[in-house]
Amino acid sequence: MLTRRQFLGRGACGLSFVTLAGTMPSLLARAAAAANDPAANGHVLVVVELSGGNDGLNTLIPFGNDLYFKNRPTLGIAAEQVLKLNDGVGLHPSLAPLHELFQRGQLAVVQGVGYPEPNRSHFRSMEIWNTASTNAAVPSTGWLGRVVDHVAEQPNEKLYGLVLSGGLPQAFQADKVAVPVVAQLEALPVADEGAPAKAQLLKKLSTSGSAATGPLSFLRSQAKAVYRAAEKLHDAASKYQSSVAYPDGELGPQLRRAAQIVSADLGVRVLYATQGGYDTHATQAAAHAGLLDQLAKSLAAFQQDLDSLKLADRVSVLVFSEFGRRVDENASQGTDHGAASHVFVLGNKVKGGLLGKYPSLAQLGEGDLVFNTDFRSVYATLLDGWLGCPAEKLLGANFEAVPLFG
Repeated sequence: MLTRRQFLGRGACGLSFVTLAGTMPSLLARAAAAANDPAANGHVLVVVELSGGNDGLNTLIPFGNDLYFKNRPTLGIAAEQVLKLNDGVGLHPSLAPLHELFQRGQLAVVQGVGYPEPNRSHFRSMEIWNTASTNAAVPSTGWLGRVVDHVAEQPNEKLYGLVLSGGLPQAFQADKVAVPVVAQLEALPVADEGAPAKAQLLKKLSTSGSAATGPLSFLRSQAKAVYRAAEKLHDAASKYQSSVAYPDGELGPQLRRAAQIVSADLGVRVLYATQGGYDTHATQAAAHAGLLDQLAKSLAAFQQDLDSLKLADRVSVLVFSEFGRRVDENASQGTDHGAASHVFVLGNKVKGGLLGKYPSLAQLGEGDLVFNTDFRSVYATLLDGWLGCPAEKLLGANFEAVPLFG
């Protein structure tokens, strides 16, 4: 069978189908590996990207350190407002729902996360996080794409990975599987006699029983995957019942969709959501508080929904941003691109608490916090300890685990 890369390399035939289907991604799902493969453990990882570079210093606040207030004369959060996690560190006051999860032992905060020789370019830093590589030669696959390739060995109609908003992130670039984007699949109606011609054509391609080989066979398998994925998402939405109120905004609806998908048991192992707006170069205070409020309420609603659906033991959530912000605020009452920050990991099975060490505010790297935990250690722990996938194989190196799971 042709791979996606081989098919696209055939030229105009592949491109004409992509144009016909809009920019809708196609899916070549593969079956789970053998039954004794730990990758078939049924666990789900939801990755939430905070796009733009979240100000980690005003998210996880070192209120016990005078240098914080010296560098943040207007943006610094007063100690009495901080939601304390210990005697020196706490959360932004807008993160009260996450503070409650922390107190219940369902939130782990990994401090000082980053990578060597940090890059302050949005594009390059996100490329590093997405591919799990700092090499100048950028890998052709993303870390989540490798996960989906690993758990998808034989053709079937399971949806191992889904993107909840926007376009396909580099993290999901894969060799064997094309991961669909929910918004694009939802734009495709389930085909009937009155459906648009595009949908009817996809149905015809996906249900034709005539023999086909080469590019036509690949085209048909792509069409079938797209059509079946759209059907499954329509079905999942119709069967989902929940009284949990998600906040309006960008992230809440994505996580509500994630709950629908997990509850439908479509075989999904990895979901990807995005919340933008974190590039706060000017007048940061109010905008950042609003973003964090939406983030915390969305994550808390998702956790509540999973609990009510009795699915919370199957799902963990990773929250990351491509970099933090500089330690000192700028003249526009904002912050500029920085380096090390932190990540959140949430879930019933997560070993909650503060992990790692907060970076020193006295020993900076060109004005930025210096990392002490490589982000790939977090990835490795989620791969080995949660998804049951071989971290060293998928990341290309061995990274020390973080104690995220008991």
